[in-house]
Amino acid sequence: MWLDHQKTLLANRDRDTWQLPVISCSGDYLGNVVAQVVEPSQYMIRYFLIYNPQQNRRFLLPLDCVIAIDDHIQSNVEKEQVLQFPHFTDEIFRDDEREIYQIISQPPYWEED
Repeated sequence: MWLDHQKTLLANRDRDTWQLPVISCSGDYLGNVVAQVVEPSQYMIRYFLIYNPQQNRRFLLPLDCVIAIDDHIQSNVEKEQVLQFPHFTDEIFRDDEREIYQIISQPPYWEED
């Protein structure tokens, strides 16, 4: 299922990461992985789709924020940053992606060299 109007991003429920807990750089629980968002034309994972049951909220975590994957996903973002991320409904909008990358102070993947 395409998640964006440009038809570049797909949801993928990979068994290796599904339901892994996601931890902030300070050790805070951020949620669990419910899907990977992939860009098939580039053979790249762009985001993990995270669900936080305590907040009943879904959000996108850029792969650029992942520093390790083992029995959990270790991220380099703070809980406070993630709380600012736009809520994910069923579609990815470029404005939401820009907002996420502004919050983490990184250039978006489509602007990288």
